[in-house]
Amino acid sequence: MNWRGFLPFSRGGHSRLLPLGLLLLAGLLLGYLEETPLASLRNAQFDHYQRLMPRQRNSEPAIVVAIDSAGIEKYGPWPWPRTLLAQLVERLHAAGAKAIGVDLLLAEPDQYSRDMLAKRLPDLPASGRERLPDPDRMLAAALAGAPTVLAVSGIAQPLPGARFPNKPLPDFRVAPAAESALTRYASSLTSLPLLARAAHGEGLINAAPDRLTSPRDRGVLRRVPSVVVIDFVPLLSLPLEMARQSLGQHAVVAAESGAQGMERIRIGGHSLPVQPNGEILLYFGRPSSHYYLSAADVLAGNFLPDTFPGRFVFIGITTTGLQDRVITPLGDNLPGVDIHVQALESLLSGEALQRPVWMPRLELAVLVLSGLLLIFVIPSLQPRYAALVFLAGIGAILGGGYLAFRGGLYLFDGASVALLLSPVFIALLSSTLIAADRRRQQAETDLQASREAAARVAGELDAARRIQMGLLPDPGRAFVGETRFELAALLEPARAVGGDYYDCFALDERRLCLAIGDVSGKGLPASLFMAVSKTLTGALTRRNRDLGQALREVESELNRENPEFLFVTAFVAVLDADSGDLDYVCAGHDAPLLLRDGRIGRLDTQANSGPPLCALGDYPYGAAQTRLQAGDILLLFTDGASEASNGDAFYGCDRLAATLAATAGEQSLAARLETLRDDIRRFEAGTPAHDDLTLLLLKFSGR
Repeated sequence: MNWRGFLPFSRGGHSRLLPLGLLLLAGLLLGYLEETPLASLRNAQFDHYQRLMPRQRNSEPAIVVAIDSAGIEKYGPWPWPRTLLAQLVERLHAAGAKAIGVDLLLAEPDQYSRDMLAKRLPDLPASGRERLPDPDRMLAAALAGAPTVLAVSGIAQPLPGARFPNKPLPDFRVAPAAESALTRYASSLTSLPLLARAAHGEGLINAAPDRLTSPRDRGVLRRVPSVVVIDFVPLLSLPLEMARQSLGQHAVVAAESGAQGMERIRIGGHSLPVQPNGEILLYFGRPSSHYYLSAADVLAGNFLPDTFPGRFVFIGITTTGLQDRVITPLGDNLPGVDIHVQALESLLSGEALQRPVWMPRLELAVLVLSGLLLIFVIPSLQPRYAALVFLAGIGAILGGGYLAFRGGLYLFDGASVALLLSPVFIALLSSTLIAADRRRQQAETDLQASREAAARVAGELDAARRIQMGLLPDPGRAFVGETRFELAALLEPARAVGGDYYDCFALDERRLCLAIGDVSGKGLPASLFMAVSKTLTGALTRRNRDLGQALREVESELNRENPEFLFVTAFVAVLDADSGDLDYVCAGHDAPLLLRDGRIGRLDTQANSGPPLCALGDYPYGAAQTRLQAGDILLLFTDGASEASNGDAFYGCDRLAATLAATAGEQSLAARLETLRDDIRRFEAGTPAHDDLTLLLLKFSGR
């Protein structure tokens, strides 16, 4: 791994300093998320989990007896006489209610109680008041005769004359550390002591919605207490106290706790996960009107016999103007009593949302590890791949939150992690784009420089081509007026310059020297070696009448300075233009073709053929002799003709010989050369030539 790109003082490290700073800031924001607007985003995401996967309410263990508009119309405005409430409790108990929770604070005496009548009607004789029934005592008797639980409202500040619960938890087992984390109230509002003593239990009804963190947050209720402490006395919430009453008044309530506080609350055989302070993160189900029944119908007996047996009953106000309404994460606007039903169902099913104390640390770890991974990976990727990696990572984080909710009702805040990672990615992507733009500009500069260099090289190669071609003789100009023989030649390099050469020059009035050669390799090195080989061949052939000795000296001079270990195939001949005698030496070259009387043959080079020049060194080349007849045509060629390829096969010497024989009708040697070349190029069918093409034609006419 290249660590230099990550060091703070390296060039690549400077592009990572800003993302590292942003990642550190993101970690701080996540740690203090409750104090930022991100809390609203987190709550919205958790609410979205519940909207997608609400709790299934397959059973209805509780029913709400509602003091609604029908009851108000029939029995008058609230508050109703306590005798009517007593009658309602008695009917519910007689109908088989498992436990009855009164979601009402009966803190004041009934308006028709004896004490209130004494104040309102002071002229009424005392004996007359004593003969009147006492509504509060009648309600107390009804409460005592049924498994009932009255409401208690906790108050944060101590109030003069405040009442405290009469029926606290008789047996609550909790660790000292967890007890200190519980929600505490300094005082409370309770029902009349007469009623509180008569009821079987009391339960808290406080359920404050989340505080507003943005203008769009309407104070959604997401959590309710399970157990609180009022003046050092533990007290269950109303629905949980009803569950305890249904199990028996001596059912044990225990708290499973850790170092941070409570983790679960257990009531008999029922268990529910809670927050460290004892609050329940409610897992809401869709509301239904099936479990609502008007109090007027209950008092009138208008209900089926199987409505109440074995079910919990809540008595609460739902009429407009009197009810307390709350907003749930599902977006429903419900009466407050419905929250007690949801809490009771959660306890019985054991389903509640879980956000353990280690969850924020897990989110921070995911944020830091993901951020570091982005900082290491993104700079090495192209922008489009970087974006795909980031989107895949964000999808994995968000998807993990949904899977955690679906698998165990865990609340993982993937949205905040994804949002806080975005500035880190944007900073990295900006650095990547800047670096990519810088590389693009550098690439354009390099490309322009390479083009200029290529242009210079092309110009130099073009000049070298012109120089190389200028070294070759023009037979048409060199032998103007010559009638004993006719010469034509062409050379087409496979590249700008090549390693083939030919030569033709007069040694004296009678002798003509012909030479053709092919240097191993291609391009500029071969062209330089070709120029040296041609020059040495011409010079040493002029100096020596023995062709074999001339080629031995050529090889000796070439080997003197040959660092690239190049070699040359060559054919050198001397023609007596008067007699037709031809002396020749072959150094690893193809034997020339001889066209005589319409028949094609090849010069016999077997006896005097040797290896290419510079292949072995000090080879004793010797010359052979033959005599040309008037009308003979001699074709000297390189392997650029015989080994021309169309990708599947070679042109070959036989095809070359046949094409030469087919040119008998041509008027000039130049035309014959063009025919040979064109046939070779047609055979190649557009395939790039792999070697230089050199052809030299000699027609001997004699004296």
